[in-house]
Amino acid sequence: MFEAFRETDYRRFWATQFISNIGSWMQTIAQGWLVYRLTDSPFLLGFVGFASSIPSLFLMLPGGVVADHFDRRRVVSASQWAQALSALYLAVAIRTGHIGVWQIILASLVVGVAISFSAPAYQAMVVDLLDDRSRLPNAVAMNSLQFNLSRVVGPLLAGVTLSAWGGFWCFLFNAISFLPLIWALGRMTRRQRSPESTARLWARLAEGFRYVRADRVVLLLLSIIAAVSFFGFPYVTMMPMVARALYAHDDARGLGLLMGGIGAGALAGSAALSMFTPPQRRIMPAIIISIVIFGVALGAVAFVRAHETIIALLVICGAAMVVCGALCNTSIQQRIPDAMRGRVLSMYTFAFFAFLPFGNLLAGVIAEHHGLGPALLAMGGGLLVAALAALMLSEAKHLRLE
Repeated sequence: MFEAFRETDYRRFWATQFISNIGSWMQTIAQGWLVYRLTDSPFLLGFVGFASSIPSLFLMLPGGVVADHFDRRRVVSASQWAQALSALYLAVAIRTGHIGVWQIILASLVVGVAISFSAPAYQAMVVDLLDDRSRLPNAVAMNSLQFNLSRVVGPLLAGVTLSAWGGFWCFLFNAISFLPLIWALGRMTRRQRSPESTARLWARLAEGFRYVRADRVVLLLLSIIAAVSFFGFPYVTMMPMVARALYAHDDARGLGLLMGGIGAGALAGSAALSMFTPPQRRIMPAIIISIVIFGVALGAVAFVRAHETIIALLVICGAAMVVCGALCNTSIQQRIPDAMRGRVLSMYTFAFFAFLPFGNLLAGVIAEHHGLGPALLAMGGGLLVAALAALMLSEAKHLRLE
C-alpha cells in the first residue's frame, strides 16, 4: 500500500501537499458558506464555482505545453504563491469587514488561472518524483488517498472553525498551508527529461491532439472524465444548500459534516485502490459501474430527508467519484509516452476543469428556478446516461485497456 513512500521526494511531496490540501478544503467550505450567507442565491453559489473553473477553458491546454517544456517544480511553486496571496487577500478583507461577493469572484478567477498552469504540471510531475517508475500506479493511488484524506479532515476542521471562530481563520490557515509545499518543491531532485521538440506552442498542442485522436482508449477515458465533471462534481457546490435545509440552526457545522461524509467515502475508495487495482481488462467495467453507483446515490439524495441516510449516500458518492477518476488517471498515465505526458495530462485536467464550471452553472440555474431536489436528480440522471454511453462506445469499438 505504501510502496511509493520508499521514494524520499515523493514522501516529502505527499506530506506537504496533504497540508496544503487541508487548507484548500477549509477555504472551499468557508467560501461556499460565506457566499450563501452573503447572497442567499443558489445561482451566485454556482457562479462562484463557475468563476474558479472558467480560466481552465482557455489556459489548461497551454498549461500542458508549459508542463512539458519548463521546470514543473517552478510552475507548481509559482501557482502555490498565487493561491496563497489570494487566500491572504480574502482573509484580510473578512477581518476588516470589507468582504463582498465580487471580491470572492475575483479571487476565484485568480486561483483558477493559477490552477490552469499548475494542474497539468502537478499531474505530470508525479512520475518525476520516482526513481523507480514501476511504483507509478501506487503513487497515483496514494496521491488520490492523500487528496481524499484531506477532503475528510479539511471540511471537518472548517465546520468547527466556522462555528467557533468564523471564516477568517479558514482563509488564513489556507494561506499559510501553501508554504511547506513551496519549501519541499525547492528541495526536490530534478528528474524531468528535457523536451525533444522545439516546435511552437500551437504545433505542440496539435501534436498532442493528434496523439489523443489516434488512441481511442485515451479519448474515451477523457470523455468519461468530462461527463462526470459536468454531471457529477457540481453536487459539491450545492452542499451549502443541503446544509441550510438540514441544519437550519447550525449550517456551518452541518456543512462540515456533509463534506466530511463525501471525503470519508472518497478516502475509502482511494484506500481500496491503493491496496488493489483491477487488472487492465476489468478497469473499463469498473469505471462504468462506479459511474452508475455515483448517479443512483446522487439521485437518491433528492428523495431523502433523514440526516444519517443523506450522509451515507454522500459517502457512496464520494467513493464512486474517486474510483472513477483514479482509474481513468492511472490508465492514461500508464499508456502515454513521457514526451506527451504534460500535454495529454493537461487534456485530462482540461476535461475535468473545463466542463465543471458549466456543470456548476447549470446546477445553480436548476436549483434557483426548480429547487435543490430537481437539480440533484438531473445530475444523477446525467451520470446514468453517461455510463450507458461509455458502455455502448466501449463495446461498439471493442476498446480494451491492455
